[in-house]
Amino acid sequence: MPPKDGPGSRPVGMNPVFSIPQLYEAILKNLPVGFSLVDQEGIILEFNPAAEQLMGYSRDEILGKSHLQILHGSSDPHSCPLFSQAFERHTSSIATEGILKKKSGEDITLSLTIFPLFDDAGNFLGGVELFRDISEIKQKERERKNFLSMLVHDMKNPIVIGEGFLNRLLAERAGPLTEKQKEYLSIIRDETAKLQRIVADFLDFSRFEQKEYHPTPAPFNLEEALDRRIEAMRVVADKKDLHLFLEYDQESLPIIFADAAMIDRVISNLLDNAVKYTEPGGAVTVRLVNRSEDVLVEFSDTGIGIQPEDLPCVFDAFCRIDKKAEGSGLGLSIAKAIVTAHGGTIAVESTFGKGSIFRFTLPKDRTP
Repeated sequence: MPPKDGPGSRPVGMNPVFSIPQLYEAILKNLPVGFSLVDQEGIILEFNPAAEQLMGYSRDEILGKSHLQILHGSSDPHSCPLFSQAFERHTSSIATEGILKKKSGEDITLSLTIFPLFDDAGNFLGGVELFRDISEIKQKERERKNFLSMLVHDMKNPIVIGEGFLNRLLAERAGPLTEKQKEYLSIIRDETAKLQRIVADFLDFSRFEQKEYHPTPAPFNLEEALDRRIEAMRVVADKKDLHLFLEYDQESLPIIFADAAMIDRVISNLLDNAVKYTEPGGAVTVRLVNRSEDVLVEFSDTGIGIQPEDLPCVFDAFCRIDKKAEGSGLGLSIAKAIVTAHGGTIAVESTFGKGSIFRFTLPKDRTP
């Protein structure tokens, strides 16, 4: 039986409690983020209480004023994402970072959501900007990156010094050693070397995060680089009874422009992983393909593969697919940063229990 009408009830189909103007006003007043509505000339038509509190202007002070002049202190449209996207390209944007100027003159970093407005006939009317303050978040992010970089730098020197003295002891420069002492010192040296590699990964990661690493492109023969790395890896592959192949087009491959040390690191990481996670008797195949716009490098293995739920995080920092594996968990994240810095792409396909394919591309037309 349907419920009876009573105090406070409203049968379905009746007019809403709020009229459209009242509903608009209620939403605008209670929005937890700043709201600014501008017309096609860039004049501010609406400014909600959250925007007033954030920017320091009252609604009456700011209505009818130029969005560019009052909130950016500039007449350059490209200084404002609202103008460069909603006005010029008529596109929307979510969580774009931007800088606005408060009434006090202080610049604050904001997360902006922007969209253009059109009437039913498709005529451009203006745009809306929703914004929230992320200055504190950005400051903490900078502090975290600075701390990480400082920590890694401070760790590196003692490790290098300690390794130097271990090598002196093993060379018996401080006197003869028993076999047991040599064995223990060798273990310490090996573990110190592992720690040094982890610290180096952290250092590189912090530099890539802060965009301090920039490729130094030069003519680079990708085929020769792959040949060298594969030959160096054959010793490890032979010990595991792995078949290691290099396949490439017979036609002459182009010389691309890339940072040799960086790309060598990507190749080394992907090849090392393929060999490491392939069981004895399996195969690792490296393919080099000359395509119209770029060069594709592919590492295919018959290894253990990756669980489907782990695939989305493969290139994330500190992602450890194999929890028992040694290392920092930064290798693939750094590889992605390097490839991206070169204007390329990197991806993975995997079937758990059957193997994985990692591939990356490098553009052929990228010159210094």
